[in-house]
Amino acid sequence: MKSRITRLILLIIPMILMFAGLAYGAGAEDSQWSTAKLAWRVVNTIALIILLVYFMKKPLASFFAERTTQIRKDLEDARGQRDRAEQLLAEYRGKLAGMEQELEKMREELRKSGEVESGKVVGSAERMAAAMVESARITAEQEVRKAKAELKSEAVELAVQLAESLIREKINEDDRKRIVEDYLVKVGGMK
Repeated sequence: MKSRITRLILLIIPMILMFAGLAYGAGAEDSQWSTAKLAWRVVNTIALIILLVYFMKKPLASFFAERTTQIRKDLEDARGQRDRAEQLLAEYRGKLAGMEQELEKMREELRKSGEVESGKVVGSAERMAAAMVESARITAEQEVRKAKAELKSEAVELAVQLAESLIREKINEDDRKRIVEDYLVKVGGMK
């Protein structure tokens, strides 16, 4: 530490002398600058520097020591953060690679699930179609039976009408009286 201060003093003194020489040379015409004044100013400046170094040595040394310590600490913190960041990066890269596999696995599961659901939907549609065909067959049979019954009823009605018209044409008044009497005897005998 002392060697730094000595070097600093040895660097500052020639600079002061150089500037003082320049100032003296520039003011040679002017009688204000004499060698005694210049020497007094150089001594004064050197004394000021010595006093500054003497009184500022400890505060400056402690400031620079604290600053050095803080910089070292900051560097260690930065290294630790960098190491943690690299560790997180490696971890996230690993997770990302795992996610690709997981995504492919999920796609395969969805594909299988879709096939199963598709099979269920097809099966359900086939059952519904079979039920609809059966329902349509039953309805058709009912409609055929109903149509047959209606046709039978119409045929009977037409047969009755035809028979009635034939009877009206072929039966005379004597046949009617005989039929009524036979009917009344049969009905009377049933009682």
